[in-house]
Amino acid sequence: MITQSKFEKRLLILETATKLFVERGFHATPTSAITKEAGMSAGILFHYFKTKDDLIVQLYVDLKMEFTGSVLKDVDTLKAGISKLRLIWLNSWKWGLENPLKFDFLRQADNSIYSEKIKSHPDIVEKYAWFCNYIETYKQERFVKNTDTIFIMNMMFGMIVAMVNQLRCKPELKTDTLFLEQAWEMFYNSLKP
Repeated sequence: MITQSKFEKRLLILETATKLFVERGFHATPTSAITKEAGMSAGILFHYFKTKDDLIVQLYVDLKMEFTGSVLKDVDTLKAGISKLRLIWLNSWKWGLENPLKFDFLRQADNSIYSEKIKSHPDIVEKYAWFCNYIETYKQERFVKNTDTIFIMNMMFGMIVAMVNQLRCKPELKTDTLFLEQAWEMFYNSLKP
């Protein structure tokens, strides 16, 4: 008999929860459904998370850290500001395409009753502050409009969501260099001063 480590059990709970929350919604997914789908006993989830709310918040934090790690991959290796912004844009929508359930969960949680609790989590506050500073630097260097930073961040993410949705509907566009260039230009034109 193969036994799972605590880490593996926790990971399986998180993966299963991601799938079920996206498919059914937060309220229509009881913890018993998560453990049943994961092939675990009913109470095991509470060894890792005190409540369903704690599970949702921790899942969001874990996925957001994964997302930002992927988004910022190789950004510091670039010198020019615009090339960094372009890589962030590219990495963002690529991660969304490669991780559809995770991306959809993040969007779902951002627009849920859990949003405020999530945004006050220390790890999220830290990443949010870092990105705000990043945008502020871009504003000072005149790479982006000198307008409200939160608005800029929301616009950027909205356009990344649009890109992910478009490429899900028309996957052939992922290799269409003309489309990708036009999409980048539309993204950056909405931000540049």
